[in-house]
Amino acid sequence: MVSSSPPLSFLVLLPLLAALGCLGPWFAKQRDPEGRLCRAWSLFVSGITLALALAIGKAGMSEPNVLLSVSESRAWIPSLGIFFNLTLDGLSLPFVLLTCAVSLAVLAWSDKPKEAGPGWYSIILLAQSAVTGAFLATDLVLFYCFYEAMLLPVLAAMALWGGPRRLQAALKFLLFTVTGSVLMLLAILYLGWKGLQMLNDHGAEVAFAFDVTTLSTIDMLGSTQQLVLGLAFLAAFAVKTPIVPLHGWLPDTYREAPHGIVAFTAALLGKVGLYGIIRFMYPLFPFFMRDAAWALAALGAIGVVYGAMIALVQRDVRSMLAYSSISHLGFCVLGVAAATEMAVTGAVFQAVSHGLITAALFLVFGRIIDREGARDFDSFGGLAASIPVGAFFLMVFSLAAVALPLTSSFVGEFLIILGAWGEFPQWTALALVGVVLGAVYTLTAYLRTMFGPARQGAGTHAAGDISGPEVVVLGALAAAVISLGIFPAGVLNTISPAVEVQLAGLTEIQGGAARAQLDLSKEQPSAGQPDGRGGAEDQGV
Repeated sequence: MVSSSPPLSFLVLLPLLAALGCLGPWFAKQRDPEGRLCRAWSLFVSGITLALALAIGKAGMSEPNVLLSVSESRAWIPSLGIFFNLTLDGLSLPFVLLTCAVSLAVLAWSDKPKEAGPGWYSIILLAQSAVTGAFLATDLVLFYCFYEAMLLPVLAAMALWGGPRRLQAALKFLLFTVTGSVLMLLAILYLGWKGLQMLNDHGAEVAFAFDVTTLSTIDMLGSTQQLVLGLAFLAAFAVKTPIVPLHGWLPDTYREAPHGIVAFTAALLGKVGLYGIIRFMYPLFPFFMRDAAWALAALGAIGVVYGAMIALVQRDVRSMLAYSSISHLGFCVLGVAAATEMAVTGAVFQAVSHGLITAALFLVFGRIIDREGARDFDSFGGLAASIPVGAFFLMVFSLAAVALPLTSSFVGEFLIILGAWGEFPQWTALALVGVVLGAVYTLTAYLRTMFGPARQGAGTHAAGDISGPEVVVLGALAAAVISLGIFPAGVLNTISPAVEVQLAGLTEIQGGAARAQLDLSKEQPSAGQPDGRGGAEDQGV
């Protein structure tokens, strides 16, 4: 593990400082009434952050199957054993790049609440900083702080500029997420205390231990402790992902949040839950993850089908996209539950792919909703003639969403199916039903919106097709989706070694169980052979 130059903390600090700058006097309404300077400043800093992440991770991406591991450690509250520990490896790098790319896309998108002003750009940058920190943190207390902080910008934007039921949706979102997070915090405190005990018993004079790398190397938890602590962590991550039945906050949030915020939320927040399971739960609770794998796989497969079936009957555009996200992320949960290197690598790849695609879909449909003054499919129809550029991009991302070959989703889903089939064939088969249903509702929505019967009064609320910066944003996202579908090897070779490290503890106990079973079978003689030697003389040979 090596330190980076510049340090990893720049990936967190740059958007944070830029967000504070947006609220300063330089971008006040008197000086910048249309917000152009603030938007240019935000784009510049977000672009620099993306370039910096690419530069730091370049070594790992350029050498196939090399374990990328760049770290930074600084004292934060050393008396309590809490450190500012950040790590960029093959697991966190794809999610950090996704965060930077989606944040840049949302900032560049021209549509924003008219009354927002510089506060809009500040909120997006704050959210980028917090989510990036969550993907980099390896100290459990630091991770928890970022994990909670990333909710605040989303809640603020929803409360300030959301739909008519925004306060109810924000309250539901807060209650769901905080309930799970409190359970995880209690588990983190217990882990720190337990780690302190074990290290001191071995002669190490240390404060509380919260670093996941240190804790994962200490054999300190029994099966009951792993069960309780594992459930506490899983509750927090299951809400965020979300895993059915802890998804109740998601449809309301997606319906009421502003277009840019819902694109950011759908693309990134659920990925933090999946990332948390892989980064923290497999190293810390391998026995729990082994025993709970079947339940997690079942919930993932059920989520795929449930989300697809509910999306199939939705008439509200955002509701359909919300339930489709539940379905797609259920596929990722199935891959994580299978705990094979191929399936988990596919789940990470699919999560990144889903983030790019769903951000683009929410942005395009957001423009259509503003243009038509409605968001139910019954109010749409025949739009291909009036917004041909929008129709083209919506076609590209709709086909990518149904995992058309040569798109990134095809690679991710294919790896998940191959990796999970050997572990959970029945749940994988059920998930495949959801894939078919997903193709039905996605393509039906596209055909009705673009080529269905034209509605009276369509297009009277706002004018124009997608153009200018929006074409650049969608073109870049489309290029990323197609490039990952045609040339996935570089990304997969970066992810795979890191996944292997995360699954090492589970692989070891599975190997130990297999060896114990083999030894037991050798000790037990077969029928008619009490001495266990083969009994040639007993058979008269």
